[in-house]
Amino acid sequence: MTTQTVELARDKDIVVEKKYHLSYEEFKKKHLFGNYPVVIGDACAAWSAKSKFTPAFFKENYSDREVSIAGKTYTLGDYIDWMMTGTEANPAPYPCTLQIESDYPELMPDVLPRLKYALPDRIKSKLLPNRLLSGANTLEIFFGSPGAQFPYVHYDYMSLHAYITQLYGQKEFTVIPPDQTPYVYPKPDNLWVSEVNDIRNPDLEKYPLFAKTTPVTFVVGPGETLFIPCGWWHTARSLTPTISVALDCLNASNWTNFMHEVDMNMQERKPRLAKAVQAYLSVLGGVLGTLEKAGVSA
Repeated sequence: MTTQTVELARDKDIVVEKKYHLSYEEFKKKHLFGNYPVVIGDACAAWSAKSKFTPAFFKENYSDREVSIAGKTYTLGDYIDWMMTGTEANPAPYPCTLQIESDYPELMPDVLPRLKYALPDRIKSKLLPNRLLSGANTLEIFFGSPGAQFPYVHYDYMSLHAYITQLYGQKEFTVIPPDQTPYVYPKPDNLWVSEVNDIRNPDLEKYPLFAKTTPVTFVVGPGETLFIPCGWWHTARSLTPTISVALDCLNASNWTNFMHEVDMNMQERKPRLAKAVQAYLSVLGGVLGTLEKAGVSA
């Protein structure tokens, strides 16, 4: 089936498109290994979460569960009430997240099968020590109210690829390409987080180089999945009450970037082991690549 393409946003030479019936081969070439974002209009078509994950569902089934946001604790039912009545002037705190695998495992079947565009994935490989992921959250549900803004501009931790599937409401995203990193002012102690919090109204006196960036902003709606490749800076703002599922992915396309992130962490925490870990990951990358070509998971 022929890919159907709609242009969502364009600024200079950066174009973000929405695509339907996108073949994995085209995705792999142009976006996964091309390291270029895209919105996929029908990636989650087989998920039961597409119709099931609504504010009413979570309030009915999980109203008494507690969520912690910015150091404060709320019941999910109270949060959803605030989310549904929040405004640009008085948004509910954000982000409100649920960890599916650890805290809501019964919801896993609703986000399966795994998006074909997020395969193969090495995050769960038995050959990859989980501690090397440094606690990265790789499968989460996000809730937000109108006006709720992600608190910082960032790229996904450990240079993982991000897939954000919008299931309820509309969310506005802004992306900035990796080659503009010098203009984003990465924090010295958190290089994956920008010092520029408000990209809609940046303080150009404090951050003059930010004027050289090319932020591209577009809207993602229900049933659509945004692919944000590793290293792309991004942030989000809810335009309506929103529910989305975010998952991360690691494979051959971002393995080198991941190795670099691991090395930076090891040099800081256990420098004597850094070289050995890099040697192991280099060999492991080749082994996993061979297995993936043979259609075998490890």
